[in-house]
Amino acid sequence: MHRRGFVSLSVLAIALYLASNYLTMLSPFSGTLWSFEGKKDVRNPYGKVEVFYDEFGIPHFVAQNEKALAFAIGYVQAKDRLFQMDLHRRIMRGELSEVFGEDFYESDVFYRKMDFVKSAEITWESLKNTEIAELLIAYSEGVNHFIETEKLPMEFQLANYKPKKWEPVDTLLIAKEIAWGLTGNFWDLKRAVILDKLGDKALELYPQSMGNYTIIRVNKSFVDWAKSFESHNILGSNNWLVSGKFTETKKPMLANDPHLLLTVPPVWYEMHIQLNGFNVRGVTFPGVGMIIIGRNDFVAWGFTNVGADVIDFYYYVWNGSKYLYKDQWLEPEKKVEKIRVKTAKGFEEREVVVEKTIHGALIERDGFKVAVAWTGFTNTSEALAIYKYNYARNISEFMEGLKLFFVPAQNVVYADIYGNTMYYPAGKYPIRVVNGKEVPGNTIFNGSAGEGEWRGFRAFGFSTWEGFIPFEEIPHVINPDYIATANQEPGYWKHYLGDTMYFADPYRGMRIYEVLDELVASKKITAEDFMNLQRDTKSKVAEFFVPFILEAYPKMDDELRVYADMLRNWDYRMEKDSKEALIFAIWLEKFVNETFDEFFAVGLDKSYLPRLYVLQNLPAKSEWFDDKRTEAVETRDDIALRALKLAIEEIKKNNYKVYGDINKLAMKHPFSRVVGYFDYPSKAMDGDEFTVFNFRRIGEMGYQVGSSWRMIVTFEKDYCVIPGGNSGNFFSKNYDDQLILWAEGKYKVCDFSARGERIVFG
Repeated sequence: MHRRGFVSLSVLAIALYLASNYLTMLSPFSGTLWSFEGKKDVRNPYGKVEVFYDEFGIPHFVAQNEKALAFAIGYVQAKDRLFQMDLHRRIMRGELSEVFGEDFYESDVFYRKMDFVKSAEITWESLKNTEIAELLIAYSEGVNHFIETEKLPMEFQLANYKPKKWEPVDTLLIAKEIAWGLTGNFWDLKRAVILDKLGDKALELYPQSMGNYTIIRVNKSFVDWAKSFESHNILGSNNWLVSGKFTETKKPMLANDPHLLLTVPPVWYEMHIQLNGFNVRGVTFPGVGMIIIGRNDFVAWGFTNVGADVIDFYYYVWNGSKYLYKDQWLEPEKKVEKIRVKTAKGFEEREVVVEKTIHGALIERDGFKVAVAWTGFTNTSEALAIYKYNYARNISEFMEGLKLFFVPAQNVVYADIYGNTMYYPAGKYPIRVVNGKEVPGNTIFNGSAGEGEWRGFRAFGFSTWEGFIPFEEIPHVINPDYIATANQEPGYWKHYLGDTMYFADPYRGMRIYEVLDELVASKKITAEDFMNLQRDTKSKVAEFFVPFILEAYPKMDDELRVYADMLRNWDYRMEKDSKEALIFAIWLEKFVNETFDEFFAVGLDKSYLPRLYVLQNLPAKSEWFDDKRTEAVETRDDIALRALKLAIEEIKKNNYKVYGDINKLAMKHPFSRVVGYFDYPSKAMDGDEFTVFNFRRIGEMGYQVGSSWRMIVTFEKDYCVIPGGNSGNFFSKNYDDQLILWAEGKYKVCDFSARGERIVFG
């Protein structure tokens, strides 16, 4: 999950100081120089483990000892993905500029000031007396054994550095990174800027809810700086399940495809564990030694992000260096850290002051200070939760893990071999109180008055969580016939979970339910039905918005009517060979921009715009459609007509023919600008951000998002695929061998068969 906070990895090469002999060494015609076979026998202080690499480069671990297993997983993940692991660790530790130069100094400053390392250290302290502590240590030892005894991956030679030793805290830092990437939302600050720039009239664009399409039926320069490091609100996912009552096999079926950044190598790492005959298979993040999404011999589970508001901001009255808190003047906790920065003249050390208030990390920009409280800033137990998921044998054991999953809150779908199904959005959800009354969290609280504090929460300390929604009160469903989540609102209003900007537009969820409704009413569902649904490209957005274009038909000239007639007869499928999909995609972008020109006029970019579903439901004569720059009073059809004209102009100017001309896969390696052939092949793609088959072309930020893992579990024959390959080694046959399967909506079998080349640990 990379961005300019999770730094956009494709630009790392800007800061690399590469000698020309490195490029010579990397000639693709001398691949044997970099081929990595690795040892066939590896010392393991904890016992024997056999690792079999199958035809897709998926490691199958066969072990009788958990610590020996953890050691082997650490070693093998380092073998396949060490640079990726170290890069993410450096992001979270604020150590990028030491290797990649001063272009990344601002990122390092932000991550140091947020002190994610301290939150990971607190989490490690809370786990030291649990059953996974020794496994985290053994995993780290496996990583370090690889670093100490094997030739490092080529990226380290290109960047001319050696990674430091891996520690248990580093694994927990990876977990904090994922959590921040899915919940570190600065929307509350943006909302304050919108109100300042556009006034209270803008509030109608940001309602508390988008209606019934649910799962269960500031100082602007500060915000512009901070939002570079927040979570991407474009990240999303799909999952659904159907009980055995409606399946051909009479067993429940489960599907999951999380939508994350499309990276080289992929975000996910596939593996299969067999411990004393007990099988677990799925995907994890490199740096984490357990399966995060997958199945075992008894149960299967999948995630989508809830997106709830689990971050708050506090302002204070200041008197010099002290801040007022409940009639007391307090000094922020301060620590001076040094950031080592690589410059054109060599290395230099720069000091950064890390400050904290009673509420959380203190960040400042252009004279504006705010404290950040985030549920991940304390002792959290996701690692223990995932461990329990891996080895759960029934729904009760799995729910014990759910109780320990705090951040990021996830819509968990569950099925088991006994026929049970479950939906549970597990996580910690804060309850805010001001003057004895529960309030929403989408504002900036008066920290001096103690407004909106989370009872039982201690930032960078040990929390007791009393002031959070109790686990039993979190809305959930046991044994539903079928259920689907796609980051839409959960459908729970007893407590505030977030306003519309914390949840996705409901279109994907609407389409999934539409198809599931049809399937359960007409047939017994098969794995092929689930595959077809994951491949589905029908756009509910197009279905709702094309009529706006047709409203303007009487005002069109003959040429525009040709295009409108094409859209009138379109099946609303966003497919790469479609002319209609091309027209609609460009039109929609123009329609949004022309409607909300007032935002751009006051310097607010697209990240401040409301959800598309809100735009869809604005009245045709809403004042937001009126262009204040003209004397006329525009309505929706006027803006739709203008957007169509602009879209056609762009299509003609660029000689676009079909949707695939603009909707292209372009997955870049971190060193893309220096060694271009590390990138994955480009390919025209189906889908968009609102379709179930999810792919989002490169936007202004230069990244792509899509289904980062597709999984279908039937408990008979399961299927899966990742966007690329399991190996991070460019010369491996498994570098990108799943890419075409993934791009075309195809699958490989996902089984428990240990086969292929063998490495023996002992």
